Amino acid sequence: MGVLLLAVAALLSTSLLTVTTEPSAASGEGTPILAADYFGIANPLNFWSSDISGASAAFRTMRTDGFNAVALVLPWGDFETGVNPIRFNPNAFSRLDSLIRTAAGLHMGVILRLSYEFDIDPADQMPTVERVDAAYAGGPAYQAWLAYISKVHQDVARFSNVKMAYISWEDLSYPIQAARIVSGAQAVQLASTIGFQSWLKARHSLAAVRSMYGTHFSSWSQVPTPSISSPSFRLLYQFQDWALVHHFFDAAQRRFPGLTMETRVDVDPVYNGSRVVGSYVHTPEYRLPGTDVTGMYFSPYMGDPSSLLDETAPEALTALQTTLQRMSSLSGGRRLFIYEYEIVSNSAAVSNDPNLTPNQVGPFVEQSRALLARYTDGYALWTYRDFNMSGTYNPSFSVGLTGWTGSGAARAVEPRNGLSYASLGTGASVSQVVSPANIDLPAGAPVTLSLEASPAGSAPASLQLTVGGAAPQTVSLGQGWSTYSIQIPQSVLADGRVTVDALGPANVSNVQLYAFTQQGDVYSNTGAPEVALGPLIRLNHAWLSNHGAQS
Repeated sequence: MGVLLLAVAALLSTSLLTVTTEPSAASGEGTPILAADYFGIANPLNFWSSDISGASAAFRTMRTDGFNAVALVLPWGDFETGVNPIRFNPNAFSRLDSLIRTAAGLHMGVILRLSYEFDIDPADQMPTVERVDAAYAGGPAYQAWLAYISKVHQDVARFSNVKMAYISWEDLSYPIQAARIVSGAQAVQLASTIGFQSWLKARHSLAAVRSMYGTHFSSWSQVPTPSISSPSFRLLYQFQDWALVHHFFDAAQRRFPGLTMETRVDVDPVYNGSRVVGSYVHTPEYRLPGTDVTGMYFSPYMGDPSSLLDETAPEALTALQTTLQRMSSLSGGRRLFIYEYEIVSNSAAVSNDPNLTPNQVGPFVEQSRALLARYTDGYALWTYRDFNMSGTYNPSFSVGLTGWTGSGAARAVEPRNGLSYASLGTGASVSQVVSPANIDLPAGAPVTLSLEASPAGSAPASLQLTVGGAAPQTVSLGQGWSTYSIQIPQSVLADGRVTVDALGPANVSNVQLYAFTQQGDVYSNTGAPEVALGPLIRLNHAWLSNHGAQS
């Protein structure tokens, strides 16, 4: 721990890059930053172990489409695999540098989302939510988180095209989500683990907490996280805001000057039983010290009071205006930036919310420019290219056979240019256990195993594909690279083990196991243009053109 503190002190004493946005576009003074998140041919969970050889071509397409920046998510676990002792992943940092340089070569900026919560790196110590819980309480995990923030800043300080960096409330919200469903001893343990008991003790007497809970406690160690059906759950929202601002953001910004935060825009209901008796607005997050930017997220269903699932462009525009006006007011007129912008969303979490029908997407996008230009300095589009929520680590063998078990003549090949792949001799195989927890599994949806493959020579070849407890299926390979897929029911997914056996010499890449495809209506997961692309291009070019910027 002494070495860590010395390293952090050294970073703080060094003059490094302060990441700032351009002058306010909302006030007409600067060029907006229009970005699209880049996940390559992978997804947010496995991007940093995926093949990124197509980045240059993808960034060129983004620029043609009117984007002047690329957004990247940096999972804590991918970049810092060990927390005690601290262990950084040099391969992830090398890839990050490569992508930033590629963007710079095309005169494009970069936006970084730090501390993304989820990844599937098998080397992770205390993976995902376990880390977040521990970081709330301080100790080694929290110190490791701060070291991760410092390390990223130290790495990207060399690049003038890194325009913005932020942390998100969403990536640090798991303890609050967990508190919604735990009770009894689990709720007491959670309250202790995340420091909620200590926070309460510093602000209230035990007698006052008994009154707020309506329950008798003889000691602080007996205080649980409150029930979601109790008005006292408001205390947990207050704790969350305090932790986000003072425990995480303040400390992170001292290590990464210019850092901002994507804040909790939605108003949370407060219940008494099943009855809504109030609401909680996360105002402490909107006027953060050290920055004049209020980060947010938006999708057209937000603020739409319609009870119908089919949303019209006028309804979505009203929702956009309402949300932007509200956020501008609550933030004291600060500049807004939409760090996570979704034109449409098909995720299960919002399946009961209104969504734009295809013929309404274009009118909404094109007519939104005036509102966006008035209130914001730009946006980062979350789903620029649809992606399968696959749980395979190192899907294209771009980091060797890491995460895979190989047998026989199996080796990874990474050409200087082009897709990386696994070369399998006759009888060779590769396999990986893909946790079902890392795959979105909509009820009743089949599970798909897809991969790209080609014969390794002129002789015919075939692959035997096995998933979980399903019977093996054989696919015959044609000449050249093609995509092959099989489907199985969820009932036989079991542990999710994927096995690819070569019945003849073959090359294999881009192995995906998924049941859900995130859609954004811009590009399909094969790169085909979709309904929002044309309107989005016109929006971007018009917005930049209005500021005299080259797109």
